[in-house]
Amino acid sequence: MTVRGALLILRVALGATFIIHGYPKLFPSGPAGFAGFLQNLGFPAPALFAWIVSIVEFGGGIAMISGLLVRYVGVLMTIEMLVTSTKVKMAHGVGFVGARGAGWELDFLLLAIALALALLGAGSFSIDGMLAKRKRPAAQN
Repeated sequence: MTVRGALLILRVALGATFIIHGYPKLFPSGPAGFAGFLQNLGFPAPALFAWIVSIVEFGGGIAMISGLLVRYVGVLMTIEMLVTSTKVKMAHGVGFVGARGAGWELDFLLLAIALALALLGAGSFSIDGMLAKRKRPAAQN
């Protein structure tokens, strides 16, 4: 119960955080404003990356909370946090704890949780867990 409960807590916390950050990128008018931000940072194909990041954050957050495809979503979130930390914050001189508290410490924490879930999986309190249980032969249940 302890590990299963811990995985659920991590999934809900990570998923909710990503949903909160992804929602304003998608709604009400799509990620055009975020694409402009990425363009100012020098990202190639900013409109494409804006859509990808928005979907990973919002859709991935929903998937993470429900426990669906957690290993894959965890990998995508890990990659996003690596890029955010290195290309957005570190590249512009932002320290681990920024001058106004806006460093990349939160990004590091989100990266660590996403990576842990990518490695450990969703746990049994999840859609992934229910699907895995259905695939096992009856003798193993």
